[in-house]
Amino acid sequence: MSKLKDGLTYPPIKAGFILLFIAFVLSLGASYNVLREETWTGIWKPGNYTLGEEMENSVDIVSRTLKISSDNASVKIATEDSENTYTLSGDTKILHPTSRVSILVEIGEVTYSYTIKWVDYPYTYLSLPAFFIMIVGSVLAIRGYFSFLESLKEEKLQKKRRRVK
Repeated sequence: MSKLKDGLTYPPIKAGFILLFIAFVLSLGASYNVLREETWTGIWKPGNYTLGEEMENSVDIVSRTLKISSDNASVKIATEDSENTYTLSGDTKILHPTSRVSILVEIGEVTYSYTIKWVDYPYTYLSLPAFFIMIVGSVLAIRGYFSFLESLKEEKLQKKRRRVK
């Protein structure tokens, strides 16, 4: 048991394990995620509109919500998998599209609110130093292990030589 304790307190092995622990903590920090949300609101007049172009290209969307309302309007909403026409007369429609939305307002003015939610990893930059620290820690621990085994071997040889004398 004392050999194990000696091995774990051997300076290169100890430094390697400390670096591996630091790399582990950094990698946990890098995997931390936050649910983000952005909302666009406004009024559409007759014409064509596309929602969230600049945002949806750069992030992975978790959910989309489109809320439209009008006193008197006709709206055609197209996604990658469907195209629907809505006639709004004083009511509100809440839609949950699965892909980017294109809108054609045919008649009237439409008040809209478009919300997207995505998962963001604000500390991803920690993953690169964690990777390099992990490699250095592994090399230190392995080299320290072989060095420790070598010192044990020499210690045993010295004991053998003392007995022979």
